[in-house]
Amino acid sequence: MASTRMRTSSSAIVYHRVAAAGDMAEHDVSTTDSAVSSLGGSGDFQLEGDETVVHVDASKVQDTTEAAIGSAAIADYIYIKNTGFTSAAKTTATTSNLTIGIGGTFANGGCQLVPGDSIIMYGLGGGSNNLSEFQLDSTSGDIYAEIVYL
Repeated sequence: MASTRMRTSSSAIVYHRVAAAGDMAEHDVSTTDSAVSSLGGSGDFQLEGDETVVHVDASKVQDTTEAAIGSAAIADYIYIKNTGFTSAAKTTATTSNLTIGIGGTFANGGCQLVPGDSIIMYGLGGGSNNLSEFQLDSTSGDIYAEIVYL
């Protein structure tokens, strides 16, 4: 019998951008701060005990009006990505950030995704296990947000 699993990985690099000066071009230099020298991790775990699952695509264009993603139970995970584009056609780029309010409005707690960034949340508890508990908005203009959940 098969099961449905998820393998995740993340990494981040903290660096300093040094401005151009004299004959020196602008360049990036890694930080020497040991607290942020190896941010990231990976995991591999079971989502469901069988292979008959349906991942739901709830992708949408989000404007500057804060609104819930929808209204449906999230059983296992939710994936949200700021594509960096204004529509599903992905022909017009945007520099807008996508704000995510978790468990209510963004003012109650949440995060921002810059263009191209994504987040996967799993093992959600009460107050964050329904699409209605995730509020999205754009910092300016339309953003096409890729959203998939199970």
